[in-house]
Amino acid sequence: MDMADLQTSIHQWRKRWAYQPWFRRYEWLALGLAVWIAVALLFLPPFGRPTPFGAASVIAWYLAGFVMAGVVLSDREKPILLKRTISVSVIFLFFGLFYRYSGTRWDRVQSQFFDFSRMDGVWEMYAQGLLVTLQVAIVAAVLSIIFGLTFGILRTLGNPVLNLFLGLHVDFFRALPLIVSMVLIFYALPFVGIRLPAFWAAVLALVLMNSAYQTEIFRAGIESIPRGQIDAARALGLGPTATMRHVILPQAFKIVIPPLTNNLVSLVKDTAVAYVITVPELLTNAQQAVTWKRTPTPLVLSMFVYLATLIPLIHLTRRLERRLNTGKTR
Repeated sequence: MDMADLQTSIHQWRKRWAYQPWFRRYEWLALGLAVWIAVALLFLPPFGRPTPFGAASVIAWYLAGFVMAGVVLSDREKPILLKRTISVSVIFLFFGLFYRYSGTRWDRVQSQFFDFSRMDGVWEMYAQGLLVTLQVAIVAAVLSIIFGLTFGILRTLGNPVLNLFLGLHVDFFRALPLIVSMVLIFYALPFVGIRLPAFWAAVLALVLMNSAYQTEIFRAGIESIPRGQIDAARALGLGPTATMRHVILPQAFKIVIPPLTNNLVSLVKDTAVAYVITVPELLTNAQQAVTWKRTPTPLVLSMFVYLATLIPLIHLTRRLERRLNTGKTR
């Protein structure tokens, strides 16, 4: 490339981005980034807890980088990949600065909370606890959906007697803390002659609470269907049951899937409350491992097991919501 071609390329570049403010252009952002890095290399304090002036300089330096990141993130013309890279970099930079300047004894943190050398036999307990957690969650989710859908349909019938009892069910179990409900079912019901195993006591408590939420989710989804579609189905000779089955519910399910999936993700997290009634789920086994190994490392590792289990479910619900929103806009 000769000098004329280079000048032509620079002219085209400037012409393409001439409409943007100067602080959003790549050349000025690159210059700002270079100055920002130079300041870090020359003026930031060394590793360890800094002086008040040093701490102020670190905060000012980070805020300057945060402002530059905000300029890029607020620009609709910048590529998505660049924005995601900058977002992740800002988060990692924050934790990196905290690691460098907090003055924390990281060797003691590692020995107390990340002592993997003492985890012999714990991984089997994690596997067993995770299996019980998923069993409780799946059984409770299926029953919650069945009862929630049934109660949601019944609430749309307009029967005052049904609405009274279903309304009491919804209000009571939405207001009652899950841990209280679980304790009452497991420890109080035996006094009236009803004894449930810990597994089924946990499932019952989760079903009662989540079916109350899902009743309102399904009721709102059913009532959102336009009245004209119901009238058209009746005009075609469909009865109430056929109208509900073939016209209302297929559309209502598309509406309720996003809040329903979010509720089910919360249900999986709520299984951790079952430790109060000695269900051998993940958190219960982690606490037993803490007592056995005399270190909180198993409890910290249980957090990562929960994250590894729930984050894919959360991303799945997001993708499902995007697909549904895309279908609505077509």
